[in-house]
Amino acid sequence: MNLGRAAAYERIALCAREWPRFDFKVDAAQDSAIEPRDRALGRTIELQVVRRWLTLQAVIAPLLDRPWHTIQPGMQAALLGGAAQLLLMDRVPDHAVLDETVEWAKTAVRVGAGGMVNAILRKIAALRVEKLSAQDFAKFPTPERYHLPLEDGGAWSLSEDVFASSAPERLSQQSSHPLDVVLRWTNRMSVKDARRICFHGLTDPPLVLYGLPADEPETAAHGAPGARIWNGSHVALLAALEKYPLARVQDVGSALAVSLLEVSAPKIIIDACAGRGTKTLQLAAKYPGAQIIASEPDADRRASLTDAARRASLAGLNNIQVTTPQDIGKWFGKADVLVLDVPCSNSGVFARRPEAKYRFDLKMMDRLIVLQRKIVDDHRPLLAENATLLYATCSLEQEENERMATWISQRIKAPMRRSERNIPQGLPGETPTMWQDGAFAAIFTNHG
Repeated sequence: MNLGRAAAYERIALCAREWPRFDFKVDAAQDSAIEPRDRALGRTIELQVVRRWLTLQAVIAPLLDRPWHTIQPGMQAALLGGAAQLLLMDRVPDHAVLDETVEWAKTAVRVGAGGMVNAILRKIAALRVEKLSAQDFAKFPTPERYHLPLEDGGAWSLSEDVFASSAPERLSQQSSHPLDVVLRWTNRMSVKDARRICFHGLTDPPLVLYGLPADEPETAAHGAPGARIWNGSHVALLAALEKYPLARVQDVGSALAVSLLEVSAPKIIIDACAGRGTKTLQLAAKYPGAQIIASEPDADRRASLTDAARRASLAGLNNIQVTTPQDIGKWFGKADVLVLDVPCSNSGVFARRPEAKYRFDLKMMDRLIVLQRKIVDDHRPLLAENATLLYATCSLEQEENERMATWISQRIKAPMRRSERNIPQGLPGETPTMWQDGAFAAIFTNHG
């Protein structure tokens, strides 16, 4: 039994138990005993299942003799993992998928589970008729019911109309976005734009960096000024970050917020939701004469933030001071610039955080809005007279963006001077050079 495949099925079963509110995190140490090639296979299986869960479920469910939600998590894991390999992963032999998935089900689920898994996976394999190239698939104005879109821009042409006849439900299944999300987007933007955003989520996001030289051999040019696409290994990436201390992993959409700032010679900048320090490094490089106060409540992220400050100091920028939310009160009334990159629904980065799309709902949105307003209220006393507030999200939702900006303007009694919302760019099969995440940013100030 391939240990990577077995480990993937075990973790998919854990996700199924917690569905739809599961965590999908890669722990490098977790599979350290597994041979690298097998470990890579397991991680790919997991990612494909999480990214295409609803697509795979739509294929599997009609082949079952009972509703999907009644299938135990281990069985769901075997069926999802097996189907992902048969439909979404090239160069994985069918016999290896069938034999090892059946054996895992017998051991991890129950002895009798093997027969059911074998029968269903063989039916799924038989659905495959022809793999359409990106060029051939592009001839269809919209995917048909028998099309299973793929990451490379092509599609499987299936022997049956697997997906729903209703256009919104079919888009939900083929792109693996919850129907509520699809309906929300199609009601708030053009159907064409909503479809593009949904299929954007099928792509494998490139790793984008700033602060690397153009001749760095492990990179390629991105369409945005200063951005590079990383093509090397993780080990090489860590070495590059040490070699170029101001280099940062940051998508073009994420870089939007700080790029909008046009403040002349600020003395104190407070990055109050600093996370792992990506925007903090961006701020430090843009305003080397300012003192950057970076705060983060989560201990793990604050450790990464501290490391970002260390790397900045290696490049001669000693203007980052890391603190905790409890100690940030020392700077009340002193911030010339206050940056609030708040927790949000992540709807602009579903391609990078595919698990987030499954737990999206209005109740979650309401809780986030309450939290976002609390963050603004808790931190607005930090603002100096005539200061600038930068509010940012990685969301596409009006409630978290434009409507929140209206509320902030009224709350802090400062007009919104500028705002911008980036729609995700990059579709299956397209070059990664123009890829960007979705994001929103707004600038508020009483001067200028």
